Amino acid sequence: MKNVIIFQDFVKNKGKYKKEELFNFLRAQVDNSLRFGWKPNDIFICTNLDFRYENVNVVEMERICTYNRFFNRMYGLYELLDKKIITENFWHHDFDDWQINKFNFPKFDGDLAMTKFCDFQQLCVSEIFVKPSSLDIWNLFYDFAEVNREHLEKNETLGDDAVLNLIYKNYPEIQSRFHQLNSRYCVGCTQFEDRYNASQLPIYIIAMKPNKDDITQFKNKNLIDKDLISILENNKLLIKR
Repeated sequence: MKNVIIFQDFVKNKGKYKKEELFNFLRAQVDNSLRFGWKPNDIFICTNLDFRYENVNVVEMERICTYNRFFNRMYGLYELLDKKIITENFWHHDFDDWQINKFNFPKFDGDLAMTKFCDFQQLCVSEIFVKPSSLDIWNLFYDFAEVNREHLEKNETLGDDAVLNLIYKNYPEIQSRFHQLNSRYCVGCTQFEDRYNASQLPIYIIAMKPNKDDITQFKNKNLIDKDLISILENNKLLIKR
């Protein structure tokens, strides 16, 4: 299993994150992954920024969506599989999603797996467990975004989660290839209590921006240990106390 983060900097919507802040997140993610036994060669940071750290793989992607920053995650997944940059199962996650316990690639039928949020009705794309056999699904997203660019560009706040949910609902022939994971694979700030209460234990992944979100609820549930606190502090994502 590979460990993948995708973030592209581009012309439109440029500057949402300052480079120093983003690099602090990426370094913290690498530090956190290494402490759970990931090897540098199994970690992929996919970005067109000049990030280098701990000999992990840094992949400069070519398929970049210049009109909607959110779509670059899906463009990246498509490119990684289409170009066979990764040829085995992998865990894709956002740069603010933190592993807190060891886990293996989950066993499931189908080609990709993720949790649901928003009253457990919407696919949550911040964590996706991807099999190479899902290539055509990401190709479908890419083609949909390119063909409908004029319409989608008018709503630049529309997220890739909304578009993937739209594709899922309108293409019933692919629905059986999606697998819903238990919330233990992503407990985030949105509807935190509901997602926590629905989770089997141990919880594997939490989602939060420690320099912006109130992380008290995570601490109160013992979801942030001293080692993660130290990593966040050392990478300037938490103020040392």
